[in-house]
Amino acid sequence: MAANGQGVSDTRSIPPAGLAAGPGRAPSPGDAPSFVGRADLLLAVGEALTAPGSVGAVLVGAAGVGKTAVVQQVLSSSAESLYVLRIRGSRGFRDQSYRPVNFLLSELEADVVEHPVMVLRAVANFLNQQARGRRVVLAVDNVEYLDPSSAALIGQLVLGGTASVLLTAQDFAAADPQFAGLWRDGSLRRFDLAPFDALESRAFAAAELQGAVSAEAAALLYRMSGGNARFLQASIRAVRGRSVVQHGETWVLLPGSTPVPTEITEAVQLILEELPSGQQEIAHVLALAGRLPLPVTQSITGSADLDALQTAGLLAVRHGEQERVEFQDPVVGAGTAASLSAQRAGELYERWVGGAALGDLLDPERHAEWLQKAQRPVPAELSLAAARSANRAGRHSIAAEYTELGDAYRSSAAAAVERIRALTFTGRFQDAGNAMLLAAPLLDDAPAAEAVPLLITGVFLRHRLGLGGVEDALNEAGERLEADAGVEPQDRARLQADIVIARAEVASLQGRFGDARDLVLSLRSGGVPLGRDQGIAGDVLLAEAWAMLEDQLDALQLADALADRLQEPDVASRTRELAYLRLIAIYSATGSWEQGARKLRLSDGDSGTVLHSSAVQLALGLVRGRYGTPQDALAVLTPAFDQLRVGDPQRVLPLAATAIAYCHSVGDNIKAAIPLLVHAEPSAGDPWLVRRIASQLQLLSVGLREAKPDAARQLQALGRSDRERGASLFALSAFTSAVRLGSSGVLTELSEVAARVQGPYAHLCETFAKGVSHRDAEVLLQAMDLAAAGGDQNFGRDAARSALHAARALGDKSTVREVQQRARRVLADPDANGPTSQLDCLTPREAEIAQLAVGGLMNREIAEAMCVSVRTIEGHLYQIYSKLHVSSRSQLAELFPAPLG
Repeated sequence: MAANGQGVSDTRSIPPAGLAAGPGRAPSPGDAPSFVGRADLLLAVGEALTAPGSVGAVLVGAAGVGKTAVVQQVLSSSAESLYVLRIRGSRGFRDQSYRPVNFLLSELEADVVEHPVMVLRAVANFLNQQARGRRVVLAVDNVEYLDPSSAALIGQLVLGGTASVLLTAQDFAAADPQFAGLWRDGSLRRFDLAPFDALESRAFAAAELQGAVSAEAAALLYRMSGGNARFLQASIRAVRGRSVVQHGETWVLLPGSTPVPTEITEAVQLILEELPSGQQEIAHVLALAGRLPLPVTQSITGSADLDALQTAGLLAVRHGEQERVEFQDPVVGAGTAASLSAQRAGELYERWVGGAALGDLLDPERHAEWLQKAQRPVPAELSLAAARSANRAGRHSIAAEYTELGDAYRSSAAAAVERIRALTFTGRFQDAGNAMLLAAPLLDDAPAAEAVPLLITGVFLRHRLGLGGVEDALNEAGERLEADAGVEPQDRARLQADIVIARAEVASLQGRFGDARDLVLSLRSGGVPLGRDQGIAGDVLLAEAWAMLEDQLDALQLADALADRLQEPDVASRTRELAYLRLIAIYSATGSWEQGARKLRLSDGDSGTVLHSSAVQLALGLVRGRYGTPQDALAVLTPAFDQLRVGDPQRVLPLAATAIAYCHSVGDNIKAAIPLLVHAEPSAGDPWLVRRIASQLQLLSVGLREAKPDAARQLQALGRSDRERGASLFALSAFTSAVRLGSSGVLTELSEVAARVQGPYAHLCETFAKGVSHRDAEVLLQAMDLAAAGGDQNFGRDAARSALHAARALGDKSTVREVQQRARRVLADPDANGPTSQLDCLTPREAEIAQLAVGGLMNREIAEAMCVSVRTIEGHLYQIYSKLHVSSRSQLAELFPAPLG
């Protein structure tokens, strides 16, 4: 299973790194572990063993990155032609001559061992005898830890042509210089192995767990392991069946914090035990503090200790406005902190925080965790700051835990806000409602600076619960702010902006895009300076409103600017997620997805895609459903749906269920779609866009079940409702879908809306409508070209089929052939375009039977009409399905659209 050419073996069947498979024993095919990815690397390393002039390869990378696993997989794939010796360098035996190769020297006389030339000759003879014509490969783990005698022997065996090598090293520069010489002269190829990226980590986890992994679960495992294969396996073992459980078809993440796996802690302890006390001190402090300014770090220990830790790759100095020191690998830092006892954490706190100014420099979350580690109480003010930081970073379950420390959420309206946000953003709406009730008394005496955020937080909770009173709460927030004369002007402007943005977001959630637009524009014209998150939140609402109305070009221009701003650091998690959801909708709905995927860094194979929430995955699944195939869409939608059943903070689960049911309907698998209906029922708390898109997908599903006229009529009604609301882009989509199902009664309305809407999708719809209206095959082919250029292969196929039907209606075979040729040339997917171009491959009798089947006749009725047996009809249909690559009558019907006009 490949993952961008990267991956690692499943090391459950592999002995500890570097252990010999036994003297002279080549790995057998049965020893080969299952392997995930790194396909290109395996091929390149294998070639290094056999290429003329090459003596082998060295794989360089951190411990646990998968070097030994790659070596074993390469050797296993060529087991019959190789004679393999596994050798392992060891730090503890570096001063003992020939210790790693002792098994080769066990039969030699003592006086022979004392002469390197005689040792070389004896070992070379032994290997040649044992190999029996096979290529000798010395697989050496930790080559930098070989003693000089063993390194010299291996080097001479290579130089003399007796053996090739596969070496692994964490620090190749520390290996015997002769190996570096082989690398410099080009005979030894070097491969540097990096940790997995997020996409590769998810593929590895899916292989380990033998099932799909949700984005949230994959992101957790990636953070826990840093992409290190060994740590990733340890993380999977630590969370499996606990915080990561199988739900439906997917391994999903449950709310709550996750401890550092024991294997990671133990691995880190081995590293730290070898450090001098001064270096241990700074490592322990930084593990608990997270990061510290460089001058402060130097005050804890001498510069020499800090330099040594940097040289060893344990710590790193990050440059910015202020130089700060932190662990090079956050996973090692987390493991270090987890390895410390409560007593040790308390001692370090007393020494460096309790009586010093260090506490003011600490991140509030780290500070709170340090106190908890030392089993000390966390002050309410610190609990609030930690919860606010965690919520901003998207660690909502942890934020909720911070607000519970010492019942901090009962102490102030500000702490209550963070608790309600944390519970709301994890989809725990009832718990959030209870927290809101507990906070009610705090609201009475709270200053406006705390009351306004609490009221706004309650607004979104009420909307998600489907309760009324949203406008009243926003009005009260405005009144409380106006009545409190003690609010500083800067804070007043910020809170006023928060209220306006909240009103605009509520308008968006209710589908009142004109109101949302006007509110954001009023904020812009007021000249109020906005913070980063306020600016992004307001602009993305404006871009969405413009897109849904009739200003798509302005929307796309603003969307591009927003996509760049979202790549900046320190954007709040909720701001970023809502922006991604809305920008994906904008780019997709306007027919500009290729541009959007590039700007948002959501193209296929982009590792960062995995780190987005399941709500964003749902949006991407909808895009794949539109621009790709049902199978592509289901691969994204199913894990997202299973995770959303655990927690659905954006209230998008009904849309996920509807989208999956639609994909099953496209595949003519109605049985699989039925169980999803219970989750597809929308409720009052669902956003208007969710309910609206779900409605259209449901109608398209009806159209797939051979009820095209009825579905087309309902889509026409839906489009008229959208037009009255002002949602022109949705009206355009509904009318176009009705025409694609074969309805011509909506062509005039479609053309009118398309003429007012901007952007590539509107141009495509207008062209398609014109071609259908005039039965013009050439114009329909232009629509096909536009759809294909925009990546919408599904629309392109519909346009091609309509063009083919129009050409056939003219009775002009040359035009039919031209349509087929252009469709075959333009549509990228040969399998998808095949049926359109293969209609002429049917015999006249098969074509007649196909037309009757599409017309709704049963096999027996067709047999009676053609005066043949039912079995004969079944045989003809089998041939028809095979030639056209379809598997059902509904799919066959797609190749014979309803007559135009």
